[in-house]
Amino acid sequence: MPWKVRFRDKDFNGDESWDRAFEFEVRKAMTDTRELSGSAEIIFHAKDDDLIDDVTFHESSDPDEFPFSGIHGHHPELGEVFIFSGVPDEGEGQLIALYSAKDFGDPPYNDERFTGDGS
Repeated sequence: MPWKVRFRDKDFNGDESWDRAFEFEVRKAMTDTRELSGSAEIIFHAKDDDLIDDVTFHESSDPDEFPFSGIHGHHPELGEVFIFSGVPDEGEGQLIALYSAKDFGDPPYNDERFTGDGS
């Protein structure tokens, strides 16, 4: 289920439930795509097992410092898009997408936008 978040001083919807087939279709339709040069850490804060309570993003110019690598570009329906993939905490592979379109898919479940800094 999507959630609203602030990232790099912009408003996005975030989603960690995309399957690989949908990710492939999104990537194929993206323009101005570039790989992000560094790495990212994305921490989900949750009070229960079902819903995320907040999200924290850390970025580094060192590509090996954090577990996620990413791409950035534009999509005709999703607007500005970031797709992060990695294997945090020696767990399973994870995909996290951020997109600027406000009217795509299910509406975000959080009324108040996550700050992206864990506050």
